[in-house]
Amino acid sequence: MKCGTRSDRAAGRRVLLVLLAALPAALAVGPTPAHAIVGGGPVTTARYPWMVALASRSVYGDTRSGQFCGGTLVAPNKVVTAAHCLYDETTMQPADRPDLRVIVGRTDLTSDDGAEVPVSRVWIDPDYSMRSNMWDVAVLTLAEPQPGREVLPMVAQGQQGAYRAGTAGTVYGWGDLEGDGQYALDLHAVQVPVIADATCARDYPGGSDGAFRSSAMVCAGEQSAGGRDACQGDSGGPLVVAGRLVGLVSWGTGCAEAGHPGVYTRLAAMASAVRAQL
Repeated sequence: MKCGTRSDRAAGRRVLLVLLAALPAALAVGPTPAHAIVGGGPVTTARYPWMVALASRSVYGDTRSGQFCGGTLVAPNKVVTAAHCLYDETTMQPADRPDLRVIVGRTDLTSDDGAEVPVSRVWIDPDYSMRSNMWDVAVLTLAEPQPGREVLPMVAQGQQGAYRAGTAGTVYGWGDLEGDGQYALDLHAVQVPVIADATCARDYPGGSDGAFRSSAMVCAGEQSAGGRDACQGDSGGPLVVAGRLVGLVSWGTGCAEAGHPGVYTRLAAMASAVRAQL
């Protein structure tokens, strides 16, 4: 799925949505279909100015501005993203990306709109586990604050109302449009309903499909029909409910598959730790 921990069903193994990090840069390029993210449509950073891209041109090339994950501006100098976006799947250690940048104000990744902002500090939740996908959250401090740009409020610690089954959420990103390596050049979004924890636990009981843990995760998508989801390249991007950041694209099996919804970081479980970094 997403940028790195979405599962590669054909290979029968689980992968972080940050999986894009393991792909050659050339595979991140392709024609953009009329629909997107999977099952959504195009939107702009003018409308959603808090939506940002994580980029490393040295690793991912220049064609899509080096984008490999998404993130959310929650303060003028702070971006919340997924911890796995900052890890190397081969070494299972934090990745070495000295040219890590946060791209703000750029809808089309082939343009030079907006700015590519250096990162001065990276905080990864100390309880994050790449093996279990638990506590998948990180905070980036921008070297150049963005005081004139709108930020997105976060859900409060322990606030569970946003996670009720059937609640409408929206996920944003520049990731794979079909689950077949067709990566978006423009920002896309799709609405996905929150799925009951018990249902998601049945979908992800463990083994090759991964284990769902409601203490730090929440599922969203079309559980029975499929067709709407985040995918590779969307990792770290926001799940937004009622104008608040409630989740981060984390992992899953395939993209938009029935019975395999997207799994997101449950931000309400770690909001206090994240706010301590702001």
